[in-house]
Amino acid sequence: MKITGSLLVIFFLVHSSKSQQPHIILIVADDLGWNDVGFHGSNQIPTPNIDALAYNGVILNSHYVQSYSTPTRAALLSGKFPMRLGMQGPSIRAAEKKALPEQKLLPEYLKQVGFETHLVGKWHLGYSRWNETPTFRGFDHHFGFYNSYTSYYDYLSTWTYNDYDYTGFDLRKDGQPAFDEVGKYATDLFTEYCVNTIANRESSKPLFIMLSHLGVHTANKGKPLEAPQETINKFKHIVDANRRTYAAMVSKLDDSLGSIVEALKQKSMLSNTIIVFISDNGAQTVGDFPNWGSNYPLRGMKDTLFEGGIRSVAFIWSPLIVQSARVSTDLIHVTDWLPTLFVAGGGNGDALDPELDGNDVWSSLVYDLPSPRNDILINIDEKTRNAGLRFYNWKLIVGTSQNGTYNDYYGNIVMEDIEEQEYNTSAVYESTTGRIIRNLNYTPLSETDFEPLRKLSTVKCSAAKKNPCDPATGAVCLYDIPNDPCEENDLAKFFPSVVRKMKRALVDFRKGLAPQLEGDIDIENAEPKLFKYTWNPWLNCPEVSCQIP
Repeated sequence: MKITGSLLVIFFLVHSSKSQQPHIILIVADDLGWNDVGFHGSNQIPTPNIDALAYNGVILNSHYVQSYSTPTRAALLSGKFPMRLGMQGPSIRAAEKKALPEQKLLPEYLKQVGFETHLVGKWHLGYSRWNETPTFRGFDHHFGFYNSYTSYYDYLSTWTYNDYDYTGFDLRKDGQPAFDEVGKYATDLFTEYCVNTIANRESSKPLFIMLSHLGVHTANKGKPLEAPQETINKFKHIVDANRRTYAAMVSKLDDSLGSIVEALKQKSMLSNTIIVFISDNGAQTVGDFPNWGSNYPLRGMKDTLFEGGIRSVAFIWSPLIVQSARVSTDLIHVTDWLPTLFVAGGGNGDALDPELDGNDVWSSLVYDLPSPRNDILINIDEKTRNAGLRFYNWKLIVGTSQNGTYNDYYGNIVMEDIEEQEYNTSAVYESTTGRIIRNLNYTPLSETDFEPLRKLSTVKCSAAKKNPCDPATGAVCLYDIPNDPCEENDLAKFFPSVVRKMKRALVDFRKGLAPQLEGDIDIENAEPKLFKYTWNPWLNCPEVSCQIP
């Protein structure tokens, strides 16, 4: 039989993927808006490195996460719906006696098949005891912070309890406070750690890095958004100073990706690497901790079950993907990454916990085969009585959070007073990532290939009719998401049998619900001044031994 060039490439990739374990870089952006990357149709904030990698990989246009940081990270690392772990409520706060329950996590699975594991950046899954921190939960190394946020330069995190501000240092390297890093911009600092880890590694082990960025989460009140001034100055077309700084923060994320791709190339690792890029939830455009991000044209934002809160910017890139340069509309949930990356990394799916909610979608991603996922439990919160479910094309929302405060459309709020910009495909093509990938790919994309992919991944409000629904009024809302991604046309009264079926499914899911973990704020004992003004594990050990794990 004659083997054509394309078949030969497929054979080589499949054979090499079985004989050599790939390296895995999992990048999590924090509170990044749907509309704040170029490949989703926005011209405001150029993201050439992100766009180039997305176009050359698989853009995941139906990638769902949780509406808060802690639940998303719990789902990502455990492969289970947060409501099965008692993690379905709000994110963990500083000094809160609450943590991700004991589970076998993604880094532990990967260590089982020989990986060296690093967490860089945010943890946010509890730290009241040392055994709740990353290096006790499967990561060989952790360089980052424990809380929801810290400042971008001084790494101080301030929390207000009983009208009093508690401030502590929150940056650690393998448990030790990293005071010597003060003054370096967080996005650059975490990128530098990743680049050095890649450049200096001599181990034959496959490498897993979870880069969990602080950017673009807001930091302390008073200076919520921070970026280098020279980067801010690149966005003079944005009049609003807060949106301008946010754009600079997104741009630094883009630079970070370019630097990591360059480091992988220099180390000759890129041809056997998987890069996944996701956001942990939608942008928080307004509210107590706004970051001026945009989820346009999606409804809602972080802290809601509308698309703007839970439909995440996401893509995967790897030379191991045979059917690349496409936009996938297959449902994928953040729980799917544990089984998917474990199998992609050489693990046997039979070794996984049979109670996982995540599906292994590696073959679907590689070969563009039908996905095994057709439904997603968005969440069940028994305290707010807020729940959501995707089932094929349908989405059901019951109840609301924050009394419906954020159930509106906010994307346009931060898009005013901005000079019209053109999308620069040449900048994408000539970006660090674009240049490297072009030389690596067997059949590289041309500059003219970007626009069709961009058009496919751009969401437009397409509902023929508008029938508003607000679950804050007690209404049950039903949407046909592929045809109404902006959730403008409630179909509940037209499809009562679908509503009944999906409500019954929620009832069945609820049988597996673990009550939300109650975490008291123990600021008396966790007060940073007791631990040399650092946020530090404080339970079950005397002060001196609590300083060092």
